Order: sequence, then structure tokens, then C-alpha cells
Amino acid sequence: MFSARLLIYIGLVLLSVSSVIACSSTTPTAPVAEPKTQPPAAVENKPPAEVPTSEASAENEAGWTHVKSFIGKDDQTTAAFPISGTKLRINWTVDVQNPEYAVFDILVFPQDNPTMLTERIAYLKGMSGDTAYINEGGRDYYLKIIAANLNNWNVTIEDYAGKSVGEPVEITHIRYKGMDWNQTMSNNHLIVEWDEYVEIKNTSDSPQNIAGWKLKNITKGAPTFVFPLFKPCSCNYLGTWQKCVEECYPLRPDSIEPRESIRVFTGEPDWESGGYCFYYDQGDIWNNVTPDTAVLYNAEGKEVSRKSYPIDTMTNAASTR
Repeated sequence: MFSARLLIYIGLVLLSVSSVIACSSTTPTAPVAEPKTQPPAAVENKPPAEVPTSEASAENEAGWTHVKSFIGKDDQTTAAFPISGTKLRINWTVDVQNPEYAVFDILVFPQDNPTMLTERIAYLKGMSGDTAYINEGGRDYYLKIIAANLNNWNVTIEDYAGKSVGEPVEITHIRYKGMDWNQTMSNNHLIVEWDEYVEIKNTSDSPQNIAGWKLKNITKGAPTFVFPLFKPCSCNYLGTWQKCVEECYPLRPDSIEPRESIRVFTGEPDWESGGYCFYYDQGDIWNNVTPDTAVLYNAEGKEVSRKSYPIDTMTNAASTR
């Protein structure tokens, strides 16, 4: 009897246990929340930092032309070189043995006034080169270089001959050597090389008024030609009365026609090229031995164009024989 009750009890226990296990297996498991991916934080678009522009890169390279280069190791006085533009620059480099004892100075002098120092460029310890700008020109210069304790130095000269931006009128040619073997009498004055001239061209497609403009030899400082308010008339020199009426009445403003050139002579006008003339009694405005520089100014005094000229040494040698 006891055994039967024990078996019944054990059976009830096993039944209870199996029910618990069954209930446990059917209870749904709460899902595990997956971590949400956060979007990346927005990055603020910042403008790039400004890079300061150096003076050297700001300088307009257009218009710079090579003139001369010099190399050496010790002291040197260079040959003269012409600068026909408005300024020059000097690029120099040095190869130094010992910075503590290195010496390198560049002294710039005008050839026509060697007692007047134009510029001094000095080496500072640690430098290997630099560029110096000199804001003058229109004459010949030479360098006096003082150097010591260097392996070598190198100097390059450049000329700025760029014309003013937006100016269509420019000096295109200078005939510096006229009738050097003839002496022409004009108004009882002796004029040498009366047929020298400066040629000026209008490069645009519209007439350019040049009334009140000035042409000057800045190397000598004189003379100065002032363009008249109206075109010169040739009735007192050449042509018939009809031609005089056609050219002078009514008066026409002084201008250069599109793509045309005029010439300003030294001692006698040429009517086919405009009728302009300095009427310079002494003659020989433009030097035959060293180049002069012609500068054209507008009516407001602003420089419009400048030009020098190379000297033909072969022609000079032939004319002195």
C-alpha cells in the first residue's frame, strides 16, 4: 500500500516538473534590441586658409627682359649696360665658404655720373640670393661688386620695358643717326642731323587724340616737343591753295588715325608723316655714341610709352673713317 502511494507521489512530481519545463519552453523570449547606428556628425565646411602673396610673386612678370649676366668670385667692376625701361631688377646668388666671413656688396652707378650711387645691395649672413628692384631707368649703368670668402657669385640684370596697360599709342622707332656728314642751313642756323626722328604709332582701330601730349629725351632732359591742339598744316611749305584749304579749314583736332604712324623730326618737318618737328637749332637730339631714351607723356602728364635704341657700332666705325 505504501509502495503504491509512493509510486503515485513520484508520478505526480514528474508530471509537475514536465509541465514547468513545457511552460518554460513556450514562453517567448524578449528580443534583444540592436544598437542603432548614429549618422556621422555633420562637418562644417570651412574655407581654406589664405596664403599670403609675396612681393616677388605679386610683381607682374610681363615686360621684364634679360639685359646682362655677370659671374665671378672676387671684386669686379662690370661693363656698362643700357636700361631703356622705367626700372630694373637685379637677381643675385652666392655660394658662401663661411657665412661668418663672407662679404658681398653690389653698388649700382649710372655711367654718366659715376659719383652718384644709385643703389647699394648688401649681403646678410645666411643669405644665398635675393632680388632687388630699382625704380629708375632710361640710362646706362654699371656695377661695382665687392666680394670676399665666396666660392662664386652670379648677378643677372633685367629691364622693365612694358608699356602702360590700355595705352594704344606707342613709340616704335628712333632714327638716332641722320645726315651726319651733311650740315644743313635752316633759318640762318646750322642744323646737324636735322632728319633724325621718333616714330609714334596708333595700334588701335580708332583715332587717338594726342593734343597737348609731350615727347622728351629724358636722358638729356631736353628738348621737349608738345603736340599742337590741331594738326599741322603744310600750306606754308608745299602744295596748292586747294590743298591748303583741304588740310587747314576747318581745323582738325591733332590725332593719329587708326593703325597709322607719325614722325617727329629734329630740324625740318616731313608732311607725309604728319608735319611734326622739334625745330631744334642745335640739331642732333639723339646721341650716336650712347643710347638716349625717348618718353611720350599724355596731356595729363602720365607716361604712355618709352623707348631707347641699340647703337650700331659698325655704322659708327664706318662714319668716322
